[in-house]
Amino acid sequence: MAFRFLDGIDRNPDFSDQLIKLIPKTDIHCHLDGSLRLETLVDLAKEQNIPLPSHDLDELRKSVFKEFYTDLNDYLVPFQYSSAVLRNKDALERVAFEFAEDCYSEGVRYFEVRFAPHLNAVPGELSTEDVIIAVNKGLKRATDTFNGIDDDVHKGPAPEYMYEIIVCGMRFFNEHFSPFFKNFCEIFKHEDKKKMFGIASLQLAKLAVHMRDTMNMPIVALDIAGSEASYPAINHAEAFRYAHENHMNKTIHAGEAYGPESIFQAVTACYAERIGHGLNMFDTTFFHPETPVVDKQKYVDGIIRFIANRRICVEVCLTSNYQTAPKLREDVSAHPLKKMLKEKLSVCLNTDNRMVSRTTMCDEIRLAVDIFKLSREELWEIISNGFESSFMPGSYANKLEYLRKMKLFYNKIVDMCTAPEKC
Repeated sequence: MAFRFLDGIDRNPDFSDQLIKLIPKTDIHCHLDGSLRLETLVDLAKEQNIPLPSHDLDELRKSVFKEFYTDLNDYLVPFQYSSAVLRNKDALERVAFEFAEDCYSEGVRYFEVRFAPHLNAVPGELSTEDVIIAVNKGLKRATDTFNGIDDDVHKGPAPEYMYEIIVCGMRFFNEHFSPFFKNFCEIFKHEDKKKMFGIASLQLAKLAVHMRDTMNMPIVALDIAGSEASYPAINHAEAFRYAHENHMNKTIHAGEAYGPESIFQAVTACYAERIGHGLNMFDTTFFHPETPVVDKQKYVDGIIRFIANRRICVEVCLTSNYQTAPKLREDVSAHPLKKMLKEKLSVCLNTDNRMVSRTTMCDEIRLAVDIFKLSREELWEIISNGFESSFMPGSYANKLEYLRKMKLFYNKIVDMCTAPEKC
């Protein structure tokens, strides 16, 4: 990653690139369809005769997967190409395998990958269940491979590699989004649009619970993604209530392209246990023009206190935020991560979209330690938040044991890298 807006930022001498690569990491906010290898996107497009603006990688980086985007909606444009090539089992399994391989190869020990199966399903050819099964097959194959060849896992000092799945509903969709949504919109063409969005998310929530409970599928949470500003989370409240009542975890994109009111809906009406991005949570100017809120600072303070007291984790994605918020590129240290840490919120670092944002977890950590001058202890707190706030299934005791092993392994790597010649 080499973005122009990062020119002039001094590297944090406490962190070599090798140290950052070796320490155990999480990535619990990452989209499968935004994290293909660019070469794979081109290969799959050629195989399936799907048109791309270009087959040249450099040209695609200039015109589609850009250094900067004007806003979130512009950032979402590249997904039309990645979704188009992910509508058969082999492609889904391949991309899932490569995604897990890329994560594990850079020291990510645990990840939760999310995707919207309705963007991939093809009525009569590829069911929503088939999509999830194919993705899981690729993830499991890669995970078994890495656990099988890692000596540190076999000998005990390192925790095993693990993954889980988060399914995403869409805040907004129309008949052009996918073959599934074309069919869905035809069936519900007389339904109120807001209700239609909610119906799709509710059906996805029911499918996720069913596959988890009857097929042992590692689905741990429900999310909604997509255009935020005009499509509030409240439209999907019934889906999240169903997930809540069936012990399915909830994470919601909120405060990325809208303000504190969006976050309030997520954590109250939709029971969110984690917030995706939360970029505008402190912004008292980012309210609906007809908001009933009078004292906006008091409103924001209340939300922050609510999130802090309940340890609702904020899934921070630095690179994608810098790409979609031009004001942040003028002063990279103005990212609210600094204030989140000051307010002692639970925050973790994530990639969001490896391909669309041209990033890795090592890149995200490099950004954080350089821009915010983090110490090794402060970085561990952020990394441990990712593990602690994960939706890892099983007993809480087992989760704590996994975290204990992670801390020991982190300390081992840091100690090993204290001597410059070793790391």
